[in-house]
Order: sequence, then structure tokens, then C-alpha cells
Amino acid sequence: MKQRIMITFKPGRFFQKVTTYYKPILVLSVLFIIGSAMFLPRLTFDTSIEAFIDNKNPVLVYRDKVKATFGLKDPMVIAIHNDNGVFNVESLKLIAQLSDSLVHIQGIDPEKIMSIATEKNVIGTYDGLEVDYFYDPYDLDQAKADEAWKAVQNFDLYLGSIVSKDGKTALIVAEYFEEEGENAQGNRIYNDILDLVSRTEKGDNEVHVAGIGAVSDYLATYIDKDAKKLNPFAALVITLILILAYRTVRGAIIPNIMVLATVAGAIGIMTLLGVPFFVITNALPVVLIAIAVADAIHILGQYYEEVRDNPGAKQQDIIVKTMATMFRPITVTSVTTIAGFMAISLSSDMPPFRAFGVFAAVGVGVAYLFAIFFAPAALMLLKPKQSRAMGSKDRVDRFSRIMAKVGKIVIQKPVLILVSSFVLVVVAFVAALQLKVDYAAIDNFQKSEPIVKADALINRQTDGTTYLDIVIETPDSEDLFDPDNLRKIEALQEYVETLPHVRGSTSIVDFIKKMNQSLNENQAEYYNIPKDKNLIAQEFLLYTTSGDPTDFDNYVDYDYRLANVRVSLNNSWFSNSEVVVQQVEDYVEKQFNDQNIQATLSGVATLDVEWIGNLGRSHFMGMGIAITIVMLIAALSFRSFWAGVFTVIPVLISLLMIYAVMGVWSINLDIGTTMFAAIAIGVGVDFAVHTVDRLIYFIRDLKMPVREAYDTFYKTTGRALLFNLLALALGFGVLTTSSVPPLQTFGALVGLAVSMSFIGSMTILPAIIWLVKPAFLFKEQKELKALIVEMPVGDQKKSA
Repeated sequence: MKQRIMITFKPGRFFQKVTTYYKPILVLSVLFIIGSAMFLPRLTFDTSIEAFIDNKNPVLVYRDKVKATFGLKDPMVIAIHNDNGVFNVESLKLIAQLSDSLVHIQGIDPEKIMSIATEKNVIGTYDGLEVDYFYDPYDLDQAKADEAWKAVQNFDLYLGSIVSKDGKTALIVAEYFEEEGENAQGNRIYNDILDLVSRTEKGDNEVHVAGIGAVSDYLATYIDKDAKKLNPFAALVITLILILAYRTVRGAIIPNIMVLATVAGAIGIMTLLGVPFFVITNALPVVLIAIAVADAIHILGQYYEEVRDNPGAKQQDIIVKTMATMFRPITVTSVTTIAGFMAISLSSDMPPFRAFGVFAAVGVGVAYLFAIFFAPAALMLLKPKQSRAMGSKDRVDRFSRIMAKVGKIVIQKPVLILVSSFVLVVVAFVAALQLKVDYAAIDNFQKSEPIVKADALINRQTDGTTYLDIVIETPDSEDLFDPDNLRKIEALQEYVETLPHVRGSTSIVDFIKKMNQSLNENQAEYYNIPKDKNLIAQEFLLYTTSGDPTDFDNYVDYDYRLANVRVSLNNSWFSNSEVVVQQVEDYVEKQFNDQNIQATLSGVATLDVEWIGNLGRSHFMGMGIAITIVMLIAALSFRSFWAGVFTVIPVLISLLMIYAVMGVWSINLDIGTTMFAAIAIGVGVDFAVHTVDRLIYFIRDLKMPVREAYDTFYKTTGRALLFNLLALALGFGVLTTSSVPPLQTFGALVGLAVSMSFIGSMTILPAIIWLVKPAFLFKEQKELKALIVEMPVGDQKKSA
């Protein structure tokens, strides 16, 4: 015998149709997955610094103009180190051999290879200037090697830039054609250089490869290899959780298909639209895997409850009732999660963050569509089957018992929970004040990576691998021959070199002083700027007749109107670059610029200050947008402003705790951690949404006494939320196994944030509701049109 049961939730009619036409839905779902996956092989990578800056940003536009004017590129750097000094026959021949071999690597600009073997010394002669190489590798003995070292020591321009001041390290700086980097060929060049180094006989010398170009190019391979390890691991972890939760085949397979569709859909659409894979996008598949399984956990949890409590019921009726019950909470949680990701996109002007936010939101949208279409359609293929993990109608399983105990503690000690939480919040607020913004590109790699060790060696031994360019502009051609202008540039260099982490600077002034000294019998007192403009012009003329006029290309333009001062820093951290950039800008504004000469900052250090400096602003703006949108969505869904406020309380507390952890443990706000807040809001609020939704359902709709409603909530929804937590925390926790340190930190922080959101939603939020008893729990809503389905008489449970 059966009784007629009303499902007073409008979507019941919708899911009646979904389960009726389940076969076409399954076919379309499979076609979507296959179609999305077809685009994945076309995925490209962009790991450059420029990727974090909008291509219309004035700082980037000006930097590109400077690069074009002076032929500047982010170089690869080969470091040759010998504890006994590189000025010996073996080391100097090695430097020459590597310099010559680089010419044959496709993509390397043969005109832009600089080393002690390629650069020239300037010597004064009776006839003028003699410009010649420091040594001849084919005619070399120790005496000539010693002469070369002495010559370099007398040439300040190269001491520190391509040869360390102690003579133990020499650099080969190689630039590649710009189009090679733009076409993502830089990584091939980096690998070709590594291959060249491995095939070269090094003797007693250490050879390392680093530099800004190498860091950017190697990162593409690094994150690709990392993703291939992380994504299967995350899927395995999620599958194990599903098996633990339900112990059925369908309970593992259906969610995994939903995960596959979510990841393939988001990345496939991203590839179709020509958006590259950025450093931070490497976290996207793992994030989507963890999120996509959440809806499946709640749907399957409710489904198995219905199967357990309604033996003998038709599969379609069980599925319709399950989906009608779960429609509102999974809709609200999906929309709030999308809001969290879109907040990242809306609050940032950096393309990688905008892309991450948009395509993560796309992925959540795909996950939602598969939850309301594919999940019920897939279940229609199967007969009702109980889950051994769910216990019986009269005896709940161990996980439900654990959550029931949590509920009893909340009911017994709500005041203690809230007072303790308040004290913890105050302490966390004080600790969070220590949070700071900082980042260095080299920090994307493990400290054990050869490129990190190479970068450390170069920064320790030479002037460094981070550049600040100061572009000098004068009104007319040959104004840079004016001694007054040159002395201002010299004073600027002297000031800059007093700043922390600045190890040296190079400009046309250094060439002029060296030429003047060489023309005056190399006497030290003549290492200065001549007082006569015509004499300066003549010195340049003498150099061009004896040497290569392109030697000056990186420092002055053809008309001698524009000049570049390249400043080297031995540290690429934003906090250090920011100090240098700010102080140089202040000096330029107050003591340098006038109607005859102007200076403008550019270079990688300036770019870093520009985009990293915006991280803090975009982070807190994104957090504010996410909290506001999530609260409004929850308020509209539950038709109560206070329900929206209650929903965001656990998330706000969890965020404050994470800021405290970051402050205490000196974890910087950087490209890896800056996204955690908006994601933690969008994902973490799911626990609070399900808590409020189920309590409303039990207390207001089913008219349960409050104590009974709490007990039922913890045993049923609480159990599902526990497994939702495990999926999210362990899913994000997979990122802690990443080879990319920022992703490790990001995964740990989001995992911790969602864990604290769960704890808050299971303790603080119910404790507040228990004490306050807000009106939205008891206020009657307008009854919606009903869908009538038949269930066995044994079903005493009312529908949603």
C-alpha cells in the first residue's frame, strides 16, 4: 500500500522531467566531456612577470618602449665559479667555449651574448684608443690570464657585472630574440643551455644557469610537471573519501565523472578562448576537483537516506525527492562559490587572477549543471541500493554518532562556545596585524632546485640578477655629450649605489670615464667626465672607429638623446625592490629632473613594485566583494537579511584566524596566498548555508522541536558536511605536496580555512541560533505549488 506525498518544493516538477528524459541528458553529458577534453592539448603556458600586468598598464607600455629603444631583454645567465679564481687557462677557455657555443642555440641573439670572452678592453695608445678583447682563448697561458684579470680590475664597468670582484665567478649573459619568448620557446632555450652545459667539459669549475629569463622559462616546465602529479593524486584522495562515505561503486563513479566534467569543461573552455595557463592557474584543477565533489556528496548522502528510510520505493520517486530536497542548498552553495571566485576576478587588474576567478567560476557552474542534470540521470540507470556506510533507520553509523555528540555539546554549552570564540577572535585580530605583502619569483621553486642555488650564487658573488632601469631623456640630439647632464647621471648613480641591496649600476657615463682615462695614459685621476662637450664627442668617435659602435646600444640611443642607467640588485624580493624604487623616484623628482633632463624608472624591479604592490589592495577588495555578495545571496535565498548575516559569521572568523596564522608564522601575502580569502569565502560558506537551510527545514517546515531538529541535523546533514569537509580539506591539502611553494602555502591555507569554517558552522553558528532563536527559523513562508509522488506507507518522513 502506498500513500500520496506532497513535495512542496517547486523544483520537484523539474526533476520529474530530468529523470524522465535521463538518456538524452547522459548522451549530452558524455559529448560535453569529450568535446571539452579535445581542446586540452592546445593549452599554452605564460609564466612571465608581464603576465601579471595588464598590457595597457602605462608602466608595462613604457617598459616595452624602453626595451625596444635599448634592445633590453630578460636574459639567461650562465655562472662559471671556481674557488681558486676563474682567471686561469682552463676557466677562461671554458668561458670562451660556452660563449661561442651559445651562438648556435636557436633563438639566442648572437649579438647579445656578453661575457669576459666577448667584451673588449679600452686601452689608450699614441694614435688614440685601442679596443680589443681581454684575452685570446687560442693564445693563452697563465701570464696572459693574469694580465686579463688585471685589465678587468681596471675596468669598473665589468667588475661586478660579468666578473665578481674577487675574481671567483664569471657570468655569460645571453639574450634571446623577443619573439621566441612570446611564442613560449624560451623554455626550449633554457633546456638547450642546460644540455650544452652538461655536454661541456668543466674541469674544476662549477657551472650554473639562472637569470630572470631562465626563472620564467623553467617555470613553465616546472608547473606542467607539477600538475601531472597533483591532479591524479587529488582524484585518488577524493575517491577514497567517497568510498569511505558510501561504500558503493556508484558512490565513487558518479562523483568522479562530475569531477572530470568540471575540470575538462573549465580548462577546455579556457583553452578554446586562447587563455594561457599561468603560474597560479596550476591550482585550478585541484581546486575544482575538491569543489565539484561537494554537491555529489550531499546528493548521494540524501539519496542513500531516502533509500534507507523508504524501502521498496521506485528509483525515480527517490531521486526526485532527493533532488527536490537538495536543490536549494546546492544552488545557494554553487552561487556563493561562484561569487567568491568572481570576486577574485572583479577585484584584480592582473590577467592571471582575472582568468583564475572567471574559469574557476565556469568550473563551478559546470559542476552545478552536472549536479542537477547528470547526477539524477546517472542514478536512473541503476536500481535503488542501500549504502552499508549509512547504517539503518534505527541505528546510525559511527560518523553520525560523532556529529550527534558535537550537537549535544553545542546545546549544553552555547555560552561557553561563544565566549571562548570571542576571546580567540580578539587574540587573532592582534596577531593578524603582522601580515605583510612580499614576493620573489625565485620563491616559486623548491630551495633544492639547481636554479635556486644558481640564483643565490650569482646574487652573492656578483651585482645580482634583478634590474632597475632608469631612462634618461634630454630635449635634443647629442645633449648627452653635455658634461652637466653627464655629471647629473653620475651623481644619480652614486646615490643609487648607496641604497640597500643595490650592488652596482652601469651607464654611458662609465664608458666615457674609462675612455677618458685610457686616453690619458690610464692615470687614475683621469677616470672622470671631461669638461668639454666636444672632447666627449671625439672620444665616442675614436671608440667607434676602433671598436664596435653597437657596444653602446644598451646604454644610449643613436642620437645621444636617450640614455639608460641599469641598476643591479642582489635580491628580487618585492619588499626590497619597493624601497629602492621609492627612494630613487623621490631623488629623481626632487634632485634630478629639470627642463634640460628627465629620468623615468623602468625595468623588472619597477614592474614588480607595480603589480605586487597591488596584491594587498586587490586581496582585501576581493574579500569585501565576496563577503558582500555571499551575504546578499544567502539573504535572498532564505528571504531574511539576518539569515544572510548569520551565514557569513563562520567564514569571517575563519579568515581572521588564517590572517593570524600568516602573521605569526611570517607567511607573506603573495601570488599564492592572495587568492585564499575569496576562495575560502565561496567554498567555506557552504557549511553555513547547509546548516541554516537544514535547520530552517527541520524547525520551520517540519515543525520539529528545536532540540529534536538539532539532533536530526547533526546526524544527517552534519554527517554529509563532515565528508564534504574531508573532500575539501584533503583535496586542497593535495596542493601541499606541490613542487611550487606558493601552491603549497595556498593549499594549506585554504584547507585550514575551510576546516575552520566547518568547525564554526558546527559550533559557533548553531550556538548563536540556539541562544538567539532568530525569526527566520519560525516565520511561515508562502506555500509553493506541490508535486505529488507516491511513497510507501512506511515512509514517515515528510518531504522538503
